[in-house]
Amino acid sequence: MQLYEHQLSKVSTVTIVDGSTGYKKTVIDQQVIDAFLENIQYVKFIPDENQEQRDGFRYAITLYEMEDVTFNFSLTKVDGVYDHTEPDMFPILDEFYNRVNIEED
Repeated sequence: MQLYEHQLSKVSTVTIVDGSTGYKKTVIDQQVIDAFLENIQYVKFIPDENQEQRDGFRYAITLYEMEDVTFNFSLTKVDGVYDHTEPDMFPILDEFYNRVNIEED
């Protein structure tokens, strides 16, 4: 991922929050994490022309190295900037969230 300043291979935990339900899934299985990161590693975040404040999100993702948060983003916002992604990351995140068989918080 172009905006990630650490090594993706060191990500040890991924959390994904469904913005429509508030449920959160936490993934610690390294094979699942590696497959997910491989699917998103070439996604580009492109700033939107319209940077007006918006409410809500579809999914929010947090990457961790051990207990340290190393990156947090949503489908539409990274580091306070509203973006869109190429390719569209929604299908990737939606499939990941629905496929991960983790008890939801």
